[in-house]
Amino acid sequence: MDIEKTMQFILETQARLEASCQKHDEQIAENARQIQEHSSMIRQLADVSLSLVHHGEETDRRIRELAEAQARTDYKLNALIDTVDKLVRRNGN
Repeated sequence: MDIEKTMQFILETQARLEASCQKHDEQIAENARQIQEHSSMIRQLADVSLSLVHHGEETDRRIRELAEAQARTDYKLNALIDTVDKLVRRNGN
């Protein structure tokens, strides 16, 4: 058995393993960066979603208020129409 060849083989293998470990470390660092970026984006998306829900609720409230105001206006308009109709009939005869 040639000890120098064995030692050379071990050194080359160790060098390849260290290079591979370095690549893995770089990939892990990149993955961690991407996870951080995505986490930030997810937080922003959640904030926007909550804001949209709030605005939707506010819009629903305003639509209900407008519908109620419209109902009151319809009631008053119908009363006015009835009054004018009665006056026209009375003065028309």
